[in-house]
Amino acid sequence: MISITSTARIRAAAVGISLLFPAFAAGQVSRTTGTVQGSVVVQTGNAVVGASIQLMNPSTKQTRVAATDSRGTFLFAGVAVGTYQLRAESPGFAAYQNNAVEVSLGSVTSVAIRLVPATVEQQVTVSGEPPPIDVTQTTLATTVGPERIAESPVVTRSYLNFVLLAPSLSQSNNPRNAAASGVLADSGFTFAGLRPRSNSLYIDGVENNDEFDGSVRTELSPESIHEFQVVNNGLSAESGGGAGGSINVVTKSGANIHHGDAFLFVQNGALNAREPLTNETTQPGLNRERVGFALGGPILHDRTFYYFGGEQERSRGDDSSLISPSVASSINSFLSSGASARLHTRQLNSGTFQVERAETEASGRLDHQINARHSLLLKYASTDNREIGDAFNLTGLADPSARGSSFTRDQGLTAGLNSVLSASTVNDASFQISRRKQVLRTTDQTGPGIQIAGLAEFGRPYSGNGERAEDHYEVLNTTSMLRGRHLLKFGVDLDQIHETASVSDGFAAYYIFPTLTAFLAGTPDEYLQSWGSPGTQFAVTRYAGFVQDHWTLTKRLTLDAGVRYEFEQLPSAVRSDTNNFAPRAGIAFAPSDQWVLRAGFGIFYDRYLLAAVDRGLEWNGATALQQVGYGSLAAQIFNGVLGGAPATPIAAVLPSIFRNSPNLATSYSEIASAGAQRLITKNLTVSATYLFAHGVKLPRTVNVNLPPPTILTSANASALGFSAVPPQQLGRLVFGPSRLNPVFDNVYEWQNDSCSTYHGASISVNRRWANEVEFSGSYTLSKTIDDASDFNTQPQNPYAIRAERSLSANDQRHRFVFSGTFDLPFGEEEG
Repeated sequence: MISITSTARIRAAAVGISLLFPAFAAGQVSRTTGTVQGSVVVQTGNAVVGASIQLMNPSTKQTRVAATDSRGTFLFAGVAVGTYQLRAESPGFAAYQNNAVEVSLGSVTSVAIRLVPATVEQQVTVSGEPPPIDVTQTTLATTVGPERIAESPVVTRSYLNFVLLAPSLSQSNNPRNAAASGVLADSGFTFAGLRPRSNSLYIDGVENNDEFDGSVRTELSPESIHEFQVVNNGLSAESGGGAGGSINVVTKSGANIHHGDAFLFVQNGALNAREPLTNETTQPGLNRERVGFALGGPILHDRTFYYFGGEQERSRGDDSSLISPSVASSINSFLSSGASARLHTRQLNSGTFQVERAETEASGRLDHQINARHSLLLKYASTDNREIGDAFNLTGLADPSARGSSFTRDQGLTAGLNSVLSASTVNDASFQISRRKQVLRTTDQTGPGIQIAGLAEFGRPYSGNGERAEDHYEVLNTTSMLRGRHLLKFGVDLDQIHETASVSDGFAAYYIFPTLTAFLAGTPDEYLQSWGSPGTQFAVTRYAGFVQDHWTLTKRLTLDAGVRYEFEQLPSAVRSDTNNFAPRAGIAFAPSDQWVLRAGFGIFYDRYLLAAVDRGLEWNGATALQQVGYGSLAAQIFNGVLGGAPATPIAAVLPSIFRNSPNLATSYSEIASAGAQRLITKNLTVSATYLFAHGVKLPRTVNVNLPPPTILTSANASALGFSAVPPQQLGRLVFGPSRLNPVFDNVYEWQNDSCSTYHGASISVNRRWANEVEFSGSYTLSKTIDDASDFNTQPQNPYAIRAERSLSANDQRHRFVFSGTFDLPFGEEEG
């Protein structure tokens, strides 16, 4: 990286190691700001009443003032993150000034001030850091500041990669992020074994979630990120919008000095090792360039500031499939003979093929100090992403014709007003309007699609062709009030989402063959096709409100208590659940200055996944339906249309539909934690935490039209629709051709009777920056059990759902993470 501000300091890389499979995040004290509190005493220990306290940001000269109360204490709530100068004055005493008061996201910074008589000193200036243990916090959070973001190497240039440095948090099984949109991508990480689609991301206080699939929307350049926070077991009532984890991001703002950064990243695959499992002997090509810059400064000194950051990537490379050359040769020979004439894909790729990626991220922020009490934030951010042949359906057995491309554009406008209503009351109001437009296409858009089990997939796959637009309109308001020993917070949030979707899953027909021989003979085992209109349009509105009390009983004992209410108004065809009260409670007790014990419990309600809502509205039998044919009927259909897609529904096949359960309720999680934090040295802390998470009323899909299963025997095989039964199938439970409702074949119902259980213990070590070294590390031992790991997971036997309970797809038994930075022992840092 090339920086306009030169520096001779060089830092080491961060390292993260993950062992086995995935599992974690939840809650926060504040999404955008921090708190500064303190006490003022004289040398005898008596409190100083009415002392004047001034908190100033040296970069912007923005200033807050307060006075100590009858106990000699003061508090500044709603303070923007950054480094501040704190000054205390009282008649007859020397002024006190601390030039290094750090305010981090969601944190409480405590300052103890001892005044000396003015006859002894004219001014006492200190620059020491506050203790690394905060005895007033009931939540232990992981905060990644600007220095760690700038210094640590992230090849992907995604700031969300830093999330995985937090204890008990791990990568999901489907880590495609929203900008690289795969078919039903997710957030990329799991918290406490809960689903990756249940996490929430907030940028500058407003949500940044894709409500359709549970991923994230706008991506920002790390150059634009000032700080972000992962709260490992947060219990504040301000936290909401998801049963899983929560991440809060604050973007950079300008200052009184113009400052900029620029970088160029180039990667070439010439020195890369060849993939060991590929069939190709040649080295795949790769050329990747990423360029970016950031610039910030004043428009009007001490009043108006700007900050702009952006970066762009272009990547071109080669990939290859794992389809056996002999299998590909047999299929190509068969297709070249003219067989299955209406099958659109006529040639499987026999070598490498090119994939491309282009991404542009840009954001601009304007901060204006209206007067001493009110400040305004305006921000615009956009992401444009194109992935050609490398967005989804990337299994090794997928031919390039079946691979997917995505075209995604995100745009968002955010406004915020921070108002200091009095010395003890602060109000934050925010508004956003944003849009996501996404188009998904497969290389073969004509179809049909062919799957030969365990050998190859080519043509147009079942899913992956469609487009949608998602509009967000959000307004929220939060008020913080100091009343004696109580820091009260209350707020409301209104978020309306408009979804316009065209999901064309199965509309080009899809055939599944058990073997290569069956494909060459034209005898598929299964045929699937959708009919009707793939278009839907609907809106949902989320209402939320909370009340929270942060009560400092003594300097060693703090209680947090609150309640949050959330309600999501769904389309009229879907039941809306209104009984969603979520209590939260936490306690922090410090037996000594070196120890803090914490415990808490909270309920977190989830939001409804709009992809599931859309299925019930689209494939409802009236707008659209699906048909599934098996065995000889599937072969008859395939050969009757010469391997193509039928033009009209098949009269002999009953329709299959999706529907939403009439008893649908809001999913939620119950989270409990207990832990201890110990100060080992001045800058080194160790913590141990136990976390329990129970996912309740989690959604899954169940075919509710199947009759009870029957044990398959030689005598009843024919009646159950089996023409030939392998010996290993005898004695197993099977479902016959009859249906409970004879009007339909399969009726897939979106239910929420699934659950998950997580037990996890983690040990963390953290050393803050001192003597040119900082590091953090954690080890987590956990276990996650559930009976469905995603909303589209189906039980093998709807009549024995309890038998589905086993290790979750989100289970990760062991996880160790370490990261750190240090200065090399030569060179001097320049200012």
